[in-house]
Amino acid sequence: MKLEHKKNKEFYKNCTIYFEFLRKKGTMDYDFEDEYFFTMPAISNH
Repeated sequence: MKLEHKKNKEFYKNCTIYFEFLRKKGTMDYDFEDEYFFTMPAISNH
């Protein structure tokens, strides 16, 4: 597995953990969420 692909999977996993943490706290991080949804398609299509 290419290092870049491994890093992308790690990024996705970490984001999922972070979003789950926010849901449990009942809070939102709109700045991060906007950046995530803007960045994710670029990572997924690479």
